[in-house]
Amino acid sequence: MLRVSLTNARPGMTLGMPVYHPTLPSHILLRPGFVLDEASLEKLNELRVPLVWIRYPALDSVMRYTDPQVVYEQANLTAMMGRALDRAPDGLHAEVDFTRYAASIRALVARLSANPEAAVLVQDLVGAEAPFVMHCANLCFVSLLMGLKLEMYLIDQRHKLPAAHARNVENLGIGALLADIGVLRLPPGVYDRWLATGDDSDPEWQRHVRSGYEMIRGKVEPTASTAVLQHHQRYDGRGFPGLPPSGQTLRGNRIHVFARIIAVADLFDRLRNPPAARGDERHRVPVVRVLSAIAQHARRRLIDPIVFKALVHVVPPYAPGSVVRLSNGTDAVVTGFDPLYPCRPVVRVLKSMAPEAIGEDANLGHEHDLRVTRDLAVICIDGADVSADNFEAIDDSEFDLRVLAPPRASPMGAAPRAAA
Repeated sequence: MLRVSLTNARPGMTLGMPVYHPTLPSHILLRPGFVLDEASLEKLNELRVPLVWIRYPALDSVMRYTDPQVVYEQANLTAMMGRALDRAPDGLHAEVDFTRYAASIRALVARLSANPEAAVLVQDLVGAEAPFVMHCANLCFVSLLMGLKLEMYLIDQRHKLPAAHARNVENLGIGALLADIGVLRLPPGVYDRWLATGDDSDPEWQRHVRSGYEMIRGKVEPTASTAVLQHHQRYDGRGFPGLPPSGQTLRGNRIHVFARIIAVADLFDRLRNPPAARGDERHRVPVVRVLSAIAQHARRRLIDPIVFKALVHVVPPYAPGSVVRLSNGTDAVVTGFDPLYPCRPVVRVLKSMAPEAIGEDANLGHEHDLRVTRDLAVICIDGADVSADNFEAIDDSEFDLRVLAPPRASPMGAAPRAAA
């Protein structure tokens, strides 16, 4: 299959994956096998659907990175969150059905575990128009993807627990989904002000963390509520809230590992979907640019560098199926990626995007493994110039999840183990 931004979609292309309604995420707009026409493309543009998956038999190998059931479970979770917030106008307290959320997260984890190659972010989630709902769903999904990759790290960090319990990520998903639930109790206008400024130092904004913790404490497992309370604690000791009685914040591995994972997912989604985007793909920041910025956070120990390794493993800078432009001026489709060399995917030259050529073997040219072909690089994706955004590991261990240590000594020194 071919992952095509809607600006590049043309009449005559055949869908290979369902298209979900962006504001009713559990509703399918168009099913696989539908042949796009002018009317359907106009409607998809009106709804601001960001991309479609196009059938391309010669690229069936890309399908291992996608799973329609995973997309369905994402959409179901997003729709559930949206319905809860629809019953909470003007920021009033929403009745949260924790049991249903847990069941939905459990189903998503089971599907991702059964198909681990599809446990990567190859497209933006089906997002509701409300940026808050989209953010909650994104935090949950990206956190779960990282948690599944961090199995050995979770066992190490939660060493007081049996291994099977330590690596279970269900409560991570619940904590991530509800991380910002306290926003519903903020005074009117505080959230909109934060969206406009991104100012985490605003004392009124900071109250959402403790409010969220109080809303769910005793109703979910302590690890989930702890993650909500701590997910704005920063690895370098900054952040909020201050903890009684000293008012000091936590740092390093004293922050619960679930909160550290959610913090990285939160940073990714903030940078990927700035307020100007509001669910519009045209204003989203390219993934490679976001990851390049987050790499600097990890190297400066502003976030847990081990968690960043997991992010690189589950969020490819250039998602398989994407159409990219190479530095020699040719267009190509990404057919594979290696997280140890995140910005050097395997690509296959694409001779034409014309609908009549899509799907024909003759339309595909030479395959380049950019790990080997070092004189070529990706310079453009979805119309965005990313020639200055590619990044490399600073040493062989930086992106290697088999190495549960930072690539360089932390300026903070060795941090103590976290509580389980």
